[in-house]
Formats: sequence, C-alpha cells, structure tokens
Amino acid sequence: MQIIEAKNITKAYDGHKVLDIDHYEFERGGIYAFVGPNGSGKTTFFRILSLLEQPTTGTITINGKGVTAFEPHTTRKKIVLVHQEPVMFDTSVKKNVALGLSYRGVPRREAADRIRESLEMVGMSGFSKRHARNLSGGETKRVAIARGIAIRPEVLILDEPTANVDVLNILKIEEIIKNINKKYNTTIIFSTHNISQAYRLSNKVLTLMSGRPSSEPVKNFFSGKCGKLGDEPVFNTGRIDIRLPEHNEEAGYASIDPKEIIISKDRISSSARNQYSGEITEIRKDGEIIGLSVDAGEIFHVDVTQRSFSEMGLNIGQKVFIAFKASSVLLY
Repeated sequence: MQIIEAKNITKAYDGHKVLDIDHYEFERGGIYAFVGPNGSGKTTFFRILSLLEQPTTGTITINGKGVTAFEPHTTRKKIVLVHQEPVMFDTSVKKNVALGLSYRGVPRREAADRIRESLEMVGMSGFSKRHARNLSGGETKRVAIARGIAIRPEVLILDEPTANVDVLNILKIEEIIKNINKKYNTTIIFSTHNISQAYRLSNKVLTLMSGRPSSEPVKNFFSGKCGKLGDEPVFNTGRIDIRLPEHNEEAGYASIDPKEIIISKDRISSSARNQYSGEITEIRKDGEIIGLSVDAGEIFHVDVTQRSFSEMGLNIGQKVFIAFKASSVLLY
C-alpha cells in the first residue's frame, strides 16, 4: 500500500532549478535508499518530503491526501527527518528524546515507556542520564534516531545516517534501521554514499543526479579519500590518483560518467588533467553504444559509438590511453 507520493516536484532558488522530479512513490513498510553525488538534491528533496520546505511546484501525497509544508501536527507527525548533523540540546539524552513527545502532548507515563523503548532500540538505554552534547558522533546519531522513532512516525527519513561515523557505529546504525522497519513496519527512506550499503539495506535504490532521477547505475565508482599531490587536489583510490577541480575533505567516493572519458590508441594531447594508459579487458554492445572496460590501475568503463569503435579498430588486450577532465569527477 502506498504511503507517500511525490509528483512533479521542482525546487528553485533565485530562479535556479535544483530539483526536478517527475514521480516517486513509497510503499508502507518499505526501505528506500537514495544515492547520488554531493549537491545532487537529496537533502532538499528530503526536506520537501518531510514537509519542512515547500516545493516550487508539485504535490506531496500522504495516505492519499495532498499536503503542503507547515501542515498541522496531525499530518506532519507522520513523517520524521533525522538530519545528517543532528542538534542535541543542552540537557540529558533522556530529555532530548522526550522533546518531541512533550510537543505533541503525549501523556507522561506513555512518554516514559516510549523513551525507554526507543533508547533500547538504538542500544543507548544506559545513556539516558548522560549529557547529550558529550556523546560521540555515532552515539549522537543513534540518540537522534531514538528521538525520531519515539514519536512513532509512519515514515522515517534519515539524511546520511552513517556519514562521519566510525565502523562500529555504522554497523549498529545499519542494524537499527532494519530493526525499526521490522518492529514498527515503518517506511524508511535514507541517503548514503555507500552503494554497497544502499543495496544491502533497502528494497529499492534510487539515484539522483543534478536534481533529477537517474535510472542508470553509477559507473566508474571508486572508494578512497581526498588528498593532495603537491598542491593539486586529488582523490586517491589506493591504486591511482584522480585529479579534482577542488579539495573536499569529506568525500569518500568518486565517480566518472563513462561518456566523459576519451579513449585513444595513441597518447592523448588534451588539457584533461586525468590521463592514464591501460588495456582493454572487456567489450560490450548496447545498441549503438559500445561499452569498454579498461584496466588502468582501476577498471574504467568507457562508452563509445559503434562508428568510433570501428574506426579505431579496438580489441580486447589492446593497449590504449584514456583521459577525462577534473570537472567530470563527481564526489560522494
């Protein structure tokens, strides 16, 4: 059964459109993962979906009823958004979790039961008296999730719940997501830069690219970290350095559109700052497009037209050169 639907959603700031979504629908009890590079519109969409921000055009439907931002609490309490960097108030963990309940007038005894159960659900029951601002990043996110589920929302939206969190807390949060969904049949919508996590946890993975839905899987997707090669910002995969237009300390993944990569049998004379030599390991045909896999330290997927492929006379095992601009690199 459909619980929430977004239709013809756009969002523009100062005339610049940052979001353009024809249609998304979410079923009750489903888990949905959104992936896409930084700046692709995930957070903006989540704010609209949780009725915290009004779209420029379009409608959000909850349980078959069209709604707008700033609806009465009876509607808005059905959806909770846990921000990527949740704010903890200057008080105890228990009182932080209690805040949403007091705003909604939940009776004291019921509120106490919900607080206890929610903290147990996220593995933080022993932290109720701890000062919330003394928690680690992972603990803070778990308390924020407890604060969200204490309200018993029908839809829980998590904006990058495992970003900037240590491995142990990542595993705990992943388990928490599954347990919340199983116990309460809560529809969960979350964003992540970890493609493996997205497929592992969700029933459906949705991709946003430049504010628009994309049906294509992310290709040339590499994990690693940003650094510098001399004064030049790079993304290091552990095998190669990929040159970037600017430094980004937070990014842990990078991707390059296969159509943005130039391939040649000869060394490429170009201003493109990323140039590698490699060997063709696979050739695939998809209509008029030929997909090539090139081992250049990392495996790169390159798309060329049938005509270009024939003119170059490319074959498996052939030595080639590839190049792409630093501006073609998307960071996650």
